[in-house]
Amino acid sequence: MAASGTTIGTVVRWDDDRGAAVIEAPEVPGGCWADRSVVVHSTVGAGALRAGQVVEFEWTEPGDGGLPFRALRVTPREDLQATLGG
Repeated sequence: MAASGTTIGTVVRWDDDRGAAVIEAPEVPGGCWADRSVVVHSTVGAGALRAGQVVEFEWTEPGDGGLPFRALRVTPREDLQATLGG
């Protein structure tokens, strides 16, 4: 059975050309692929994320985009800020 869950993580990379992000969190070692289509719209823009942004995301296995996990839903958390090294 595939693992899944919901957690808080940090966007480490956003690729405009692919319309996707890589999110890191302790619960998803190796990274989580997030397609633009699963990003909840916010004031940031339609499905756009930025590196360093804190997000809440629902994830599952197997992954996509060469990563072990993939996001099913991503919600930007403007109320939280990333800290260096953490």
